[in-house]
Amino acid sequence: MTTPLPTLSFCVIEETALFLDLAGDRYFRLPEAANAAFTASLFNGVALAPALQSAGLDQFVSLAPLRPQGSGIVTRQAADLRGCGFSPSLMARALWEQRAIERRLAKRGLHMVLSELRSVLCSRHVSRPFGAEHTALVKAFEDAGLVRSAVNRCLPRSIALARLMARSGCACQVIIGVKLRPFAAHCWVQVGHFVLNESVEESARYTPILIL
Repeated sequence: MTTPLPTLSFCVIEETALFLDLAGDRYFRLPEAANAAFTASLFNGVALAPALQSAGLDQFVSLAPLRPQGSGIVTRQAADLRGCGFSPSLMARALWEQRAIERRLAKRGLHMVLSELRSVLCSRHVSRPFGAEHTALVKAFEDAGLVRSAVNRCLPRSIALARLMARSGCACQVIIGVKLRPFAAHCWVQVGHFVLNESVEESARYTPILIL
């Protein structure tokens, strides 16, 4: 049974709070005065609910963020894919899984798809260390990007990779990050400090707003 995620997550960048509203499938920021009240409350150690109330976000008072700023992954290294050969069957599997996730996102929405993903990633069966089998999966998604562009598809691509990793028993994390100026959002997969489907330099440009 899938337990829905909290619908609101946030991070703070340069004293500006950025929110991810999963139910509304949107990012938003607060008006200047509300943002100042919210961030001041957080930095003064006030619990989240009163901070949200002070910012006029009463409808979200009961919805704590999954991961606030400061609990994200800091150190990043790229996964080593050297020596990993090309596998047409794995590449086809990666393409099929990504298309399936795209259809699921369109039909069921971000909140439900990520809630389902969390259930998969938290399964007690997901406990194997990252090994050659998982490296081959990562390489297959990289090769799939040559057949079907990965541009603007980081979310379904990362969800698809994480699901296949979990099915093969490897624990991983899906990270959604944001940057402020200009605003942009990105998604990638990590195992510990190792970035699997993005460069270290690119992922480091983003602050985690949601970590599954």
